[in-house]
Formats: sequence, C-alpha cells, structure tokens
Amino acid sequence: MMVFKDYSKKSLWNLSIIGLYIILIYLPDITRYKNIVMGLIGATALWYLIRDFKAICKIFKNNLSFSLLFLLLVIGYSIVISVEPSISIKEINKPILNGLLLFAVTFPIVLYKEKPTDIAKMVMVAFAIGLLVIMAKELVQYYLEYQRYILPFTKKSQRLHREISYALLFFFPIVLALWALKKQCSIINWLLLATVSLAFVFIMLGTLARGAWIALAISTLLILVINRQWLLMIISTLTCALLLIGAINLPTNSVVSKFLQYKLTQTNSGLRFDNGTQGAALDLILEQPIKGYGYGNQLYHNVYNENVKDHKSWIFKKSKGPHNIFLAFWFAGGILGLFSILYFCSSVIAQGIQLIRKNQGVIRQAALVLLMSFLGVYVLRGLFENAYINQVGILVGLMLALRHSLLNNPSTIVDTDNRKG
Repeated sequence: MMVFKDYSKKSLWNLSIIGLYIILIYLPDITRYKNIVMGLIGATALWYLIRDFKAICKIFKNNLSFSLLFLLLVIGYSIVISVEPSISIKEINKPILNGLLLFAVTFPIVLYKEKPTDIAKMVMVAFAIGLLVIMAKELVQYYLEYQRYILPFTKKSQRLHREISYALLFFFPIVLALWALKKQCSIINWLLLATVSLAFVFIMLGTLARGAWIALAISTLLILVINRQWLLMIISTLTCALLLIGAINLPTNSVVSKFLQYKLTQTNSGLRFDNGTQGAALDLILEQPIKGYGYGNQLYHNVYNENVKDHKSWIFKKSKGPHNIFLAFWFAGGILGLFSILYFCSSVIAQGIQLIRKNQGVIRQAALVLLMSFLGVYVLRGLFENAYINQVGILVGLMLALRHSLLNNPSTIVDTDNRKG
C-alpha cells in the first residue's frame, strides 16, 4: 500500500496482514485464503507474545478486555448448565473461539508496537478497499443474475443477497469518515460521493433486510452528527425521502417490485413481537429467567420446537431464532447472560467514544468507523435480527490496538480534524 511505502518491513508486514484479512473477511468462497492469512496473523502474534510477553499483557489490562473475559466466562457457564451440552460446546467453536476471541486477542498483539496514526490509516484503507470489493462483487452478481432473468428486489434475489447486508453495515462508516477528512470538496469529490452512495443504496435495498436499513439509517445519522456534517445530512435526508416516496408511489415495474414496496411499507416489524420471534423467545426466557438454557442457535431451535405445542398462540410453529442478541444471551445464560452482553456492548461503546473524544484527524475518524461499525452490524442490527458476533472480535481487537498505541505514544501529533458541512 502506497500509504505505508516509507515504513519498515516489520510494520508493513504487521499492517498488511491485518488489513488484508479485514478486506477478505466477508468475501465468500475463499475460506482457504482467509485461513492462510489468519494463520500468518496467529504465527506473528505468537512470535511477539513469546518475545515480549510482559509488554503485550499490558494491552489487555482495561475495562474492554475485562468485559470480554466476563462474557467468555458466562458463555462457559451457559455450557455447564446447558440442556444439551454437546450442542453448546460445538456451537462456541466458530463464533466465539475462532471468531470473537481469536480476532480480539491476535490483532492487538500483532499491532502492539505500531504507531496510532499508522493503525488508523490501515483501518481506513482496509475498510475502503473492503467496501469497494464487496460492492463490485454484488454489482457483477446482479448483472449475471439479470442475464438469467432474476430481477433485483424480488424474493428470489433476496435469498441470494440478504447475507451481504452484514458486510455492508460493517464497512459503510468508511464512506462518511473519509469524506470528513477531505480538505477540499470539489465537484469531482461530490460526484464520486454521489456515485458510491447511490450504488451502495441500491445494493443495500437489494438485500431487502429492513433491520439492516434501520441500522444503516441510525448509524448514518450518528456519524453525520458527530462530524457535524449538516449539509450532507440535509442532502442525505432529502435524497432518501425522494427515493422512498418514489419507490412507494411509482407503479410496480421491473425496477420497483411489489415485494420492495411491501418491505418499505410493512409496519408490523416482520411478526417479531406479540407471539412472534421475539415475543416467543421472551416467553421461553421467563420460564427460567435466572438460570438460562444453554448456548447455541441450534439449542434454541430445539427448545423452541419442543415447546411450541404448549404455546398455541405462537405465530411460528418452527423456530426462526430469537431475532435479538440480548434475548439470545439471556436465553443462553440467564440473568448473567443478559448482564454480560450488556456489559460487553457498553464497554465497546464507551471505549469507542473515548477514542473519538480524545483524538483528531485520521485517528478520530478511524475510531468512529470502528464504533459505528460495531453499532450498525451488531447492536442496532441485533435488535431486529440474529446478528453474528464473529466479526465483532475484529472491531474489539482494533480498538484495543489503537488504545494501547495511543498510551505508548502520548506525544503523537495528530492531524487537525477537518469537519465538512
């Protein structure tokens, strides 16, 4: 990466392997390459840990790490009390051990000697490339599907694109963060922003995931308020309002489908409450709210399906999941599970806010990207969907790395924060 051309080979290696993994994380059908890169990250982290164990331990002496540790302990408790321990043990492997924990530990270790500005630049570059790659892949896929007469905004298209909404929420904050760093907003820059934004909106609408739409709207509003980009806020609001009005009022055609109009106008939250997914989950939880049932999506499905015959009012006769991360952890670990996820989320948010408030320029914007990505892809999305915790470890690891680097480089000169209207 040209941004890091004057850096040492060691720093280039550390920043490149982390940045490359971030870029690859949401791309499908390349598991072998992601495993290779993750193997390099793990080997590098182990080498640094052996050589400088005491210094590296200091990375994890903070509230964010303690909240992660407490969450892991409660997950361990949820395995012990599980109604089906074998299922719980099996289900912690990928999301927790090989996801959340692995990323949160190895990323800050690899970056433990890097400067905060360098880490921030790597975050910005990796997220920007990651978003562009995902968008390019989606647009090509839409074109290929169109050749097979599969139109956007249809049920068949939704099944092929819905999962990409997580990647879009994960990477999206980089668009507004990079805009905040622009020293001059030329016509070319405005055209580039408009092009990327319209392409992004098209792809996001194509997922037909309303939980993702809400998470995107809230996180966008928060970013614009924090960066005080009032003009962009007005333009975005007017553009979205016009697109919404047009999509709802235009007659159905090859572009505006009836299914899209239904998704935009549906007001019952997809049958989540009142004996829907979340309502039924709460009914199960309140039967043993203190102890819990055990960790795992499959375990939840089994318990739900076994109890559905005793709850005639439940809308879904087969489990679709709790569709809420806080209910999921409450179900898994009882009151301890609920407290652990609330503690963990509040710690991540508090750490993100602290990094944003105490820094300027690229470091501030990188911290904003990490915080808004966490809020969008996990907290806000998790209020309506079965959000995945795997990639949260990447955001936690990068926050820990940035925090540790700032403590070790208190005299680091940061750029002036350029806020654009």
